[in-house]
Amino acid sequence: MIYLEPLTIVKQPKSELGKDNAMIAPHKGITLSCKATSLPPPQYLWYHNNVELENETNGDLNIVVTSTTQEGEYKCQVMQRDRDGYLMRQLFSDTFYLKIKPLPVVIIEQPREYIEVKEGGTLILTCKAIGHPEPRYQWFRDNILLNGQDSIELRINDFSVQDEDVYRCYIVNEISSLYSNSTTVKMEQTRCKAVAKVALLIANSDYTNFDPVKKAKNDAALIARLLEDIGFNVICLSNLTVNQMRNAINIFCKLLSEGVYGLFYFAGHGFNMQDNYMLAVDSPKKYLRTDAICDSQLLAMAHLETDPTLLVVILDMCLIVPSRDDNPEIHKEIPIIYEYKSKKNRRNLIRAYSTSRHCPSYERKANDFGLYVTHLSKYIKSTVPVTKMFKQVQISLEKTLKGRERDQIPQLTSIVVKPYRLTDMINEGYSSTAIKSLSTLITFPTRTILQTFTRLGVECKITVGSFELPYLNIVRIAVAHVNNYEVSFRNRFPTDPNNLYSFPGKNECILYNPQTSKGRVIISICRNGNELETIEFNMNDYIPCLLHELEQACGV
Repeated sequence: MIYLEPLTIVKQPKSELGKDNAMIAPHKGITLSCKATSLPPPQYLWYHNNVELENETNGDLNIVVTSTTQEGEYKCQVMQRDRDGYLMRQLFSDTFYLKIKPLPVVIIEQPREYIEVKEGGTLILTCKAIGHPEPRYQWFRDNILLNGQDSIELRINDFSVQDEDVYRCYIVNEISSLYSNSTTVKMEQTRCKAVAKVALLIANSDYTNFDPVKKAKNDAALIARLLEDIGFNVICLSNLTVNQMRNAINIFCKLLSEGVYGLFYFAGHGFNMQDNYMLAVDSPKKYLRTDAICDSQLLAMAHLETDPTLLVVILDMCLIVPSRDDNPEIHKEIPIIYEYKSKKNRRNLIRAYSTSRHCPSYERKANDFGLYVTHLSKYIKSTVPVTKMFKQVQISLEKTLKGRERDQIPQLTSIVVKPYRLTDMINEGYSSTAIKSLSTLITFPTRTILQTFTRLGVECKITVGSFELPYLNIVRIAVAHVNNYEVSFRNRFPTDPNNLYSFPGKNECILYNPQTSKGRVIISICRNGNELETIEFNMNDYIPCLLHELEQACGV
């Protein structure tokens, strides 16, 4: 074969830049070019650090930096082959050096915040980071360097109680350094079991004399659903008077006994005066402590009478001291002192507050939930001990507070020593009489009743059920099959404040705390706004039994 033109490189990769190296930032690109002349025409093949680059077989090499491994030497091999593909001659271009701009350390995988390890097992913690130059790792135990633990993974074999501690990783390169989150490591203990798990949640949102707490109902409903997911029997109530609150707490405390996990949650208005007080929806404008319920009162009832294995109290409310100018009488009031002590179990109480004494608790207009519940809901189903769970909530909330929200400082007090978890299993073999009766108290199936308006000859269906789960005291009554008639509703005995709201054109009404209506609702068939026939509908047989107990006289 006669070669009309020898193989010659006429353009080197450095030609356009005028130098044989470049520094490129991540996600930026560069094109290296190599051009040769020959007959037959030349063929190209690119190399990175002497490794052939697959499918890079033309004179231009486009590089987009997506990994620090792309740093290094690049060169192009040009080849001249005969018509049979036999290599006759080859040349290599000059080497081009690609450098990647330094990157600070960024942690992409944090070690877990809490972990339990079986005795004799292996502790494994992982921390991964990116950066350029490549990050280096060093693990610490309680700020003491661990020799030989200098990789992504910390591994301790044959774990014992002496290995319990707080661990974290230090990651560094020539640009920056970071510490990972700390991990609390404990010896795995036998998991506790509950005889039963019960919760009372009260959301007071619509006050007679105060601004509404707009997120309270959403907050309590979300926590109720999450508690149900982990096996709690939940009583969830909305907008209670002080008498109703006391009765609800009485009912709740009767369910608590040895072996039972109890959880109480309140969302609404509150204040602090030596103790933390929850305000009912009927609280007067110039309230006294006797118009409210304090957490000491709740604890006295729960401990002296029942002695549960675990009691968690969550108060999601402001703890501001009432103004002496606006409410001078409360500052003159002599408070009632409530004593609480356990008969047997003295290490069973956890109290969590959405804020600290003299501090506010906030909601954001754009959010569906209050700040505290936004973070509580992330962790309440976690398998860590309860005290650790609430600390996680505090840390999570603290990271998001802005401006005056930083005045909200969550608080936690605990005298619990055992690793109780809200997710602990239930021992199905044991149960108290009170717990067995709970389902009867809170059962609220949707019921449909046939009803005839005899004079008009209209046979309709009246459906009674919950309007807003999981709330037991918000009831919907709907009437169907009334032909072309309209339906109106009113209480047989007027309530103050009004608790019945109807929706024009929908033939249904909503009752809040229906037990205050004494079970009697007047349902009317109308046309053009004129009543044609009425019936008196008795709801007592269709609402939860618990609601009747809320109206009893209470001397607590």
